Amino acid sequence: MKTKFVFDATPLIHLAKAGLAPLLVGLAGDKFTVPAVVREVVGRVEEEREFEHPDAGIVSSLIDRGVIQVRSPTPKDSEVVARLHRDVHAGEAEVLALAKALEAIAVIDDRAARSAAKIQGVRLEGTYGVVFRAVKEGSITAREAEEDLDRLVSSGWRCDAELYAALLRSLKRVAVK
Repeated sequence: MKTKFVFDATPLIHLAKAGLAPLLVGLAGDKFTVPAVVREVVGRVEEEREFEHPDAGIVSSLIDRGVIQVRSPTPKDSEVVARLHRDVHAGEAEVLALAKALEAIAVIDDRAARSAAKIQGVRLEGTYGVVFRAVKEGSITAREAEEDLDRLVSSGWRCDAELYAALLRSLKRVAVK
């Protein structure tokens, strides 16, 4: 069975900002996002056909090329997640609802949304999971992955020193396997 991923806004934004969109292209499996995330990330100004954010064009291109598919969860599923977890934004609720419906991995960084995913029984990974999968799949080396993690941090992706150190230790274990 093919692995499926449903991406929230933050992972898409930071992977694009860090120049790591090729990792999304190479990621084995079906990749999805939801309309609320597209509105947040792409944020196209319709009259001018310009993007609000410089990296939005990268994400828009991934969608236009079919690398990432846009799919809506049922309104009922989104409402259930949003009602049970009031501190989860609409886009995150849609991501969790679609991931649950597709039996997919939600790629999400927000702490409240990650807690909601655990409660809902939704598998999850963070932005760094895309980098780790690239190492496991042989697309990049462990050294390249370290550089990619640095690029993510430089893009504004939040990662405290303790998590960063743990990621580097884990990366060494992944690379050995």
